[in-house]
Amino acid sequence: MSEKIVQSSNDEAATLTAVDYIQNQEELEKEARELMPYDPNECTYEMGELRQPLFACLTCSAENENQPIGVCYSCSIQCHSQHELVELFTKRSFVCDCGTTRMKNTKDGACKLRRHGKKESSGRKLSNSSATHSTYLELAAEDIPSSSNTYNQNYHGRFCGCKQVYNPLEETGHMIQCYFGFTCGEDWYHDRCVMGITFADEKANQKHGNSQEESVPDGTNIKTDISKAQSESADIDSIEKLQYFPKLETFDEFICWRCVTSFKDVFEDLDKHFPGVILSKLPRFSNTSTVEDWYAKREKLLEPCFKKIKIEESSGKLGEFHNQEYSLFLSNDFRFKLIDNYESLDHESKLYKFLLNNSFLFKDDPIFKPPEDDSEEDCYSSSNAGTGRALETLPRDKAIESIQAYDKIKSKLKDFFKPFAEQGKVVTEEEVRNFFGHIDDKNNDSGQ
Repeated sequence: MSEKIVQSSNDEAATLTAVDYIQNQEELEKEARELMPYDPNECTYEMGELRQPLFACLTCSAENENQPIGVCYSCSIQCHSQHELVELFTKRSFVCDCGTTRMKNTKDGACKLRRHGKKESSGRKLSNSSATHSTYLELAAEDIPSSSNTYNQNYHGRFCGCKQVYNPLEETGHMIQCYFGFTCGEDWYHDRCVMGITFADEKANQKHGNSQEESVPDGTNIKTDISKAQSESADIDSIEKLQYFPKLETFDEFICWRCVTSFKDVFEDLDKHFPGVILSKLPRFSNTSTVEDWYAKREKLLEPCFKKIKIEESSGKLGEFHNQEYSLFLSNDFRFKLIDNYESLDHESKLYKFLLNNSFLFKDDPIFKPPEDDSEEDCYSSSNAGTGRALETLPRDKAIESIQAYDKIKSKLKDFFKPFAEQGKVVTEEEVRNFFGHIDDKNNDSGQ
């Protein structure tokens, strides 16, 4: 289509081809489907504890005495789309909080998906359409919340050891999630903070250390959202500023210093019994202002070890960081090494019991994902979403009339645009007004 919609006949700058408008809308919906490709019509609450994508709802939290509230993928779209949400990516053993008494102060807080049951047909549709329910009632959140859910600062929008509120417009550098999460709750960390370089010092370092005015892509997350266009500059930046931070492709998982500290003896035992599982240990030094400062401290820490390296080698221990905070980076094949050999450990040993109790670290730990939304024509577009929300507030008979009228207008609009598309003509504001005026006249003549 190449016709044009003219918002004002005297404003050529505001001219937009109708095909461009439609294509832009389709591109936006396609992009939205790529970012959120799953069918959002089933809440995970009744499935119990899952490792699943979660969103923190700051709006509901504020309405409920700042109690942290996490909701599943579907509820983030169907129940909290107008709320302030923070994407947390995946968390283990979590039950959706939507519609539970954690949201008891939220008006109409009942989960819309559980309230009306599962969808009756495929496609991304409103679950609580008034077309299928006689009256829309406001219901309180009364379901019982899970007693096993655990919460950390992420549910209040804060991340990392620096406890910063994540702002993608201001964020620089990389963030990486702790895979273990026993102590930190699977928190996300800035690479600089993993090393102990403070936020303010790192910023100053960036300005001072880079002669070229290049910045790190905003909001880049290791293993999650490094775009193709940004990955090269991000890698260059990582080499320039944090050359001692392990490269993404060299390791599989990261365990933060907080979780390591809680089980330091166990992890040192792990390194002793299964060489190669731990790719590297990265010490964290507080009050570190530059990468060079960090390196100097690391060299000083390792210096005594060189004198007794033969003793360390003979004992099989790597205890140079025993009294120092450090994070772990696990090798790409660490799972195979543990699965093949962990049963050979003494079953009464602390290490064996740790691995047995935390088998998700090396055994299959699937992430629940809703079924993909394959529908094209039935896709729940942004325009349909707005229409659906408006219809929810109407009585059943009025809602049905409104849906029928909406469908008629959609069909007539399609017929209206068709000749302009075929002939490449311009659609003016006057023609659009005449179109709707003609519809009004027909409705008046028919008594509608």
